Amino acid sequence: MSDAETHPGGEGTPSRQFACLDDFVRQFVSRSCARRVDGRTRVWSARWWDSPEAVLRLRGLWQAWEELKDSPGGACLWFRDHADYHLGVLFSPDGPFESSPDVRDSTNRRGDDLPCAPPPPGHEATLRG
Repeated sequence: MSDAETHPGGEGTPSRQFACLDDFVRQFVSRSCARRVDGRTRVWSARWWDSPEAVLRLRGLWQAWEELKDSPGGACLWFRDHADYHLGVLFSPDGPFESSPDVRDSTNRRGDDLPCAPPPPGHEATLRG
């Protein structure tokens, strides 16, 4: 059933900003949370989708963003209540990317987008909704 069928006129139906988790990570997280990543004191994996824990945390961040983005103060709440905590865990040297084979290569300078490799076709990160 489409949104038009479940919500006649589409009024009150929040619009989704990102179609899938991969879009959210590559178009939003990698740009708006672009920290300096050195592969030692702050880590990231361009193959973030290879870590089940990272996928769960990033999916939760995406869902929270979609819920809060249009609310007054929503971005502030999203950072304070969701992103600050989960990104701290994700960027931690002993977090879910600790044993990622590409962690030493997934580096950047502050302000540069976080490195993101495309997930393989059919990966859950590419599924809509």
